[in-house]
Amino acid sequence: MDTEPSEQEIVRAAIDALLLVVGRSAADLREFHDVVSKAHVAGHPPFPRVAVATTHSVIEHLRKVEEKLQDLGVKANAIHG
Repeated sequence: MDTEPSEQEIVRAAIDALLLVVGRSAADLREFHDVVSKAHVAGHPPFPRVAVATTHSVIEHLRKVEEKLQDLGVKANAIHG
């Protein structure tokens, strides 16, 4: 009896995991956006100036994530389009 998961099961598990992480990340990003926006509108910096380097790193990481998600979308469209 074959106990290895099928290719379809592996793909479905990967997609389920991706959807879960993207959903959680989207909620976290929305919450972070709201906090920073409120602080910005109020005229108060949301974090100290020393954190500027970290903000640059966050932006670069988010750009890479966006590129990888777009790549996945292109590949999915090529297969199912």
